[in-house]
Amino acid sequence: MTSFSLRIESAWIASAWIALGLAAPALGQGTWYAERLSSGDSPVRVEHLWSKADRLRAETVFLGHPIVTIVKGDQYVMYDRLTLSGVSIGRSPVAVKQDAGRQRLFGDELDVLIEAGGEKVRSEEISGRSCDLYRLTDGQGRREVCVTQDEIRLPLFRRVWLRNSGKTAEARYLEWSSEIDVGDAYFEPDPRVTLEFVTYEDYIARASKERIGPVPPLHRELLHGR
Repeated sequence: MTSFSLRIESAWIASAWIALGLAAPALGQGTWYAERLSSGDSPVRVEHLWSKADRLRAETVFLGHPIVTIVKGDQYVMYDRLTLSGVSIGRSPVAVKQDAGRQRLFGDELDVLIEAGGEKVRSEEISGRSCDLYRLTDGQGRREVCVTQDEIRLPLFRRVWLRNSGKTAEARYLEWSSEIDVGDAYFEPDPRVTLEFVTYEDYIARASKERIGPVPPLHRELLHGR
């Protein structure tokens, strides 16, 4: 199986496909990996994300605790690798249904923005490379995402500004890889982990009163739908 991996600071996604003689993988198929750095008016967070068909595995350190999130079918699992404990929540039927329309289970910022009415406004430069900037401004604030100038249109960064609070958030994709060899077992929880199983309805009823799981869901759109 062919693969490639590159830093956006040193190579351009579209030219990499051509230079390596690779055909872009069909949408909704294959495997993807990305490293994402989030910052702004919240603690800096580095995430490692893998997607294979309709499955996701994400790893991030939250207040010193390595948190694993696994999304597979109708289950949203998150657990702490230090305490070996976590929760498996039934996903919203809306979220499960939306899996079929996703290219992968992360990095779909452009699709979300366009569905909400966002439009291309200009091209920008990131470390000497051009990307297409899309923007949506509404009553909630302003959202922007810049994507590669090819048919894959991978997001390179997103910015959010919230009107009421004035808070900002930014996420930058540092690395993209595709068609890597990831076995199905990688999208299963560590067998040593003790999981509490909660239905989606029970989670909604309890979430406002108590903490369920090691952290709040870090990929809310995959639990609730968008």
